Amino acid sequence: MLVPMAATAQKKKAKKPAKKPAVEEVQEDPRIAQMLAATQKIMFIDSLVVDSADFLRFIPVAQECGTLVQNGGYGQFTNELKDFRLTTIFDKKDSVAHLYVSDYIGNTWTTPALAKGISESASANYPFMMPDGTTLYFSQKGANSLGGYDIFVTRYDGSEGTFLKPENLGMPFASTANDYFFAIDEFNNLGYFVTDRHQPRGKVCIYVFIPNDTRKIYQSEAYSDAEIRALADIRCIANTWDKSNQRKIALNRYREARNTAQANQRITVSEFSSELDDLRHQAEVLSKALRLARNYYARANENKRQTLRTEILNSERELEALQLEIRKKEKEERNNAYSNNN
Repeated sequence: MLVPMAATAQKKKAKKPAKKPAVEEVQEDPRIAQMLAATQKIMFIDSLVVDSADFLRFIPVAQECGTLVQNGGYGQFTNELKDFRLTTIFDKKDSVAHLYVSDYIGNTWTTPALAKGISESASANYPFMMPDGTTLYFSQKGANSLGGYDIFVTRYDGSEGTFLKPENLGMPFASTANDYFFAIDEFNNLGYFVTDRHQPRGKVCIYVFIPNDTRKIYQSEAYSDAEIRALADIRCIANTWDKSNQRKIALNRYREARNTAQANQRITVSEFSSELDDLRHQAEVLSKALRLARNYYARANENKRQTLRTEILNSERELEALQLEIRKKEKEERNNAYSNNN
């Protein structure tokens, strides 16, 4: 039986395989390969998932490290002496958040001034300055980050009154997600790192780690590319543990740090202008002045003592009033914190 030519042509046409749509290859940022090769070897001892809106209150740094405050997605750091402050302020003119510095002079904070040396075109947030008063860690989103916020470090040049060019900390503290906060508590020998990688919207993970005395990196010949990427991305903190008892000892330090923070009722408040901090600072300054006046009174002659006696009595009354006000404010903060947590 003869098959019509038209039917044969139609049959042949049907046999042609359909063309597959072209798949566009996504090129990986070349900086990722460079950072992967220099991934720091860090032991992460614990992790905690919390709301991104108030994660700073879950970071129990020692009092000697300063005070951390979070408000509306922005961070503020005040040093232990409470005479220096770094605040994140959003600028509506350029829609960028910047770091500002202010000093406590004459019982008041100076008007915040833009931190010199930190890029003005990239958003910066969540500052943390080491007790040396020089080393500053902060998060930044811009040309030098991998897509979201990354952690950067810089140092203050006192002779020039400016910060040096910030450097990206690299992996595992950098990623295409948002890496918000980094701090090293030298007094408890603990580090804290906050990121939203692997987390649902509105959540972040706080990683607790042991700071290294010197920079250590994973040797590429001992790990596959997949293993290095997993370590750089902190996919499993157990993979960073060794067989020593370092993690157990560090966990005990972490628990003690949390207990101490709770005992001192050092709960961050949702406001930058901390009236309580100012009152405490005034009381501290006045107490020091009183001690000096009393020491001088013991060595002074009778005429000078009469003048000093009046000054000391007035200062004692002022200090007593300050201490009453401080206790009142502390009670208010405890009540507010309790209400927010329940």
